[in-house]
Parts: sequence; structure tokens; C-alpha cells
Amino acid sequence: MKKLLLLFVSMSLFVSCSDDNGETLVDVDASEIVGKWDLIDFKSDGKTNTDAFGQSIESEYTSFGKDFDFEVDFADNPKTATGTGSYTTVITTKILGQSQTQEVPTASANGLESATWSVNGGILTITPTNSDTPNLASDAKIIEFDGETMKLKFDINETVEEEQQGIKVTIKVNATAYLTLKKQVSTAL
Repeated sequence: MKKLLLLFVSMSLFVSCSDDNGETLVDVDASEIVGKWDLIDFKSDGKTNTDAFGQSIESEYTSFGKDFDFEVDFADNPKTATGTGSYTTVITTKILGQSQTQEVPTASANGLESATWSVNGGILTITPTNSDTPNLASDAKIIEFDGETMKLKFDINETVEEEQQGIKVTIKVNATAYLTLKKQVSTAL
């Protein structure tokens, strides 16, 4: 169960417009996203509900990243995103009144390790190309953008059912993740 929770936590960055929830989004042209970006901040919090053996266990978690050495290259033609590197995710989980904190080496950032991408109306859509669920797209809200820094918000509401050692396990995740990326400065002459 702990491995499944870690999976979800890890998958788990000029004209303004509003989404259906009243949040202000930044409408960015695709050409402004093209280039290499360094991941400089990651935060996530949420709740999970795990059903197994006819029992339901709720948990809460908060997480943040540190020791960042992860970059994403947003290419233009075709529009692909390739992430490389790693960082450490520090996760604090509270289950049945008990808290546990652990550090997990992480080599992905909400599907950005290998994906196609598009942008429209302040939403950056990321579709993983090498995952077990290649047709699963994530919509990231662009909530800050100044040409050098881009902050993305992911709202995660997913249910996953799987079988582990002959036991059906259902995990419902309701979480929010924030990625902040900083554009690399080109040194080409």
C-alpha cells in the first residue's frame, strides 16, 4: 500500500482568463514555453482513501521536493516534453493518527519525463508517451508566468483499481500538486 501511495504522490509548471473554479490562469503562447526549464520547486498535498479486504483507510499527506537536478525540454516540432534528472521528494503521511516522514528519490514530474504537450487558454495539457496509461492526459493550470518562471497547478482526482496478491485494492486520490520551473538562459552566440 505504501508503494501505491508513493506512486500517486510522485505522479501525482500574459492575458488572464478564469477557469470554472474562478482561478486566474495565465494564457501563454506555445512559443514562450519552448526551451529547457529547470524544476526549482515541487509541493503537493492531498487525501487518499484505500479500500481492501472490505476495509477503508483514509490518509492525508504533504510533500515537497529538494535537491533538484531535474530539467524538462519542451520541443516545438513535434511538441514533446522530455524530462531528465532527479530530485528528492519528502513525504509526510498521516494514517490512523500516526505520522511518518520519508525521503524518496524521484525521477519524474507529473508525466513530464516523456510526453507530448499543448497549451490553450492557460491550460498546459501533458500526455505521457511511455507510461502504462499513455492516453491519460494531465491538465496543468498555468497560474504564474513571467517568461522566466512558470508555476503549474495540477488538480488530481483519480481512482485506481488493481489486484495485489489476489486482493482487489481501490485507491481514490484527491490532491493538488504545484511545480515551479525556471527557464534556462541560452548561452549560444
